[in-house]
Amino acid sequence: MTKTVNLPPRGWKKIFFKMPVAIARMGFAGWETLFGLEWMLLTTIGRKSGKKRYTMVDVLLYVPETDTYFIEAGFGKKSDWYQNIKANPVIEVQVRRRKFKATAEDLPPEKNGDIMVDFVRLRPAYAKSVMKMAGMTFTTEEELREMAAQWVLLAVHPQK
Repeated sequence: MTKTVNLPPRGWKKIFFKMPVAIARMGFAGWETLFGLEWMLLTTIGRKSGKKRYTMVDVLLYVPETDTYFIEAGFGKKSDWYQNIKANPVIEVQVRRRKFKATAEDLPPEKNGDIMVDFVRLRPAYAKSVMKMAGMTFTTEEELREMAAQWVLLAVHPQK
């Protein structure tokens, strides 16, 4: 059975999702690799405020041949950081200890399924637990592909 809930976290979930930003900004980026994870700290410019805004997202997949990172806007196009990127497309990124300027582009929905299937295959327990916590459940690969086609995935390319 497929279930998708796309509401921002509240209470302890909000604190849980914000903790990695604080940890990375204190200089401890990369600690998540101890648990087999990879996160990206995005620094965007607020579309209204003009101030720097920080968000931590999962790296769903990294393709070294093209130096491309794939991430998801967990709350879709209404995510503040997503709207900030659309308003100010050059972003600052940190993955582990690597810091760089980058641009991000939306993936076509038909490619989302492949990225999400690879993410679940690479980190099955983590992927399923985080998705369940966000209200997204699936039982088959086909259900995952159907859900993923509705999501907003981005390809992040370091500037050369």
